[in-house]
Amino acid sequence: MDSAPARRLQLGLLLPRHGGVLPPISLLAARAGWQSLWLPLGAAWPQQAAAAGMRIGWVVEEAPRVLDQAADVWLRGAAAAEAIAGLESGVPEAHEISVDVSDAAGVAAIHAAGAVAVFGPASVDVLIDLLRSSEGRSAACLPASPGRTVAEAHARLAADPGLGAEAEGAPGLVGTLEDCQQTVAALYAAGLRELRLRLPATQDIPDVIAQMSTLRAEVLSGIAAGSPRSPGPDAPASWGGRP
Repeated sequence: MDSAPARRLQLGLLLPRHGGVLPPISLLAARAGWQSLWLPLGAAWPQQAAAAGMRIGWVVEEAPRVLDQAADVWLRGAAAAEAIAGLESGVPEAHEISVDVSDAAGVAAIHAAGAVAVFGPASVDVLIDLLRSSEGRSAACLPASPGRTVAEAHARLAADPGLGAEAEGAPGLVGTLEDCQQTVAALYAAGLRELRLRLPATQDIPDVIAQMSTLRAEVLSGIAAGSPRSPGPDAPASWGGRP
């Protein structure tokens, strides 16, 4: 029998590169039950109380280097293009190395090295193909901007141009919460068990975290990818409609 923990969707949060003055994101994610927190190099290491129970790791986007702080490491960009051997000696065995992978050919090599393959940002179709080709542990990374309306979701992206540019090629989690749930249900059906998200660096990020926290296995189990959307609410009784 497949146990519930084995099928639970793990949520990870990438802290903004340049967040400015924002609410305490680490604390909000920890309280919402997110499982991991990913820090850009140079970011302040969160206090224990602010990230209680979360796995914390560094995001390395330049050439691999040995880090002073023992933690999980996620190689992206130029760092992912290098062999992970450059970091193996600097990361304790108790911690994990993740590496961005853009094609099925690289998945086997990453898994053979004992690392976690991370797919994306990419379109949903590309992610589904990569997830289905993966026989080891893998994760997907996507920009996310949910809203109560599509307009609200895009307004949040407009306030964070860097994330907006990233979302142009990976728009699967931009839209209403129901749109996002449909996307994650499709990825979950393809084998997704860990989702790492980059959220808009806006003052209403607490609301974004609250919405994305609903992407749990118990919620997804009731959603079939491609199933009909729930009907919209009825018009107010006092509304007479258009002539």
